[in-house]
Amino acid sequence: MVNLTPEQLAVVRQYAALLDTMEEGFAYVVESFRNYERTQGDVVLADIFTALGQIDMTNQQSFTSFFAEDSAIMAEIERFSAVTDEAWKLDGKLNDQNVKQYIVEKHLAPAFEAWKTSILHHLRSYVEQ
Repeated sequence: MVNLTPEQLAVVRQYAALLDTMEEGFAYVVESFRNYERTQGDVVLADIFTALGQIDMTNQQSFTSFFAEDSAIMAEIERFSAVTDEAWKLDGKLNDQNVKQYIVEKHLAPAFEAWKTSILHHLRSYVEQ
């Protein structure tokens, strides 16, 4: 386990909290495809895209230096590109509700969930300090 400063630990905890918030966001977006009372699905999806960018930036600017010696976490950072690749499948297709629903439900949300579970497994010891 890498020794992190209190400031670095705070970043890791905020990162983990953001992942949990994103998971809730995906649940809302998926539900909004069926429950029309959930009228903010597109807004939440836009927030998820913003958060994906924040995660990518944190991975590249902070985590690659924090965890340079932890090969498992470095592998998860590299695997995050699978999530962003799924997000890019929505490029130019956000106005087609059926395509958007299919990509979010069958590709993006599952890719995010799988990656989140794996990265949090590796970060758990840091988050729980």
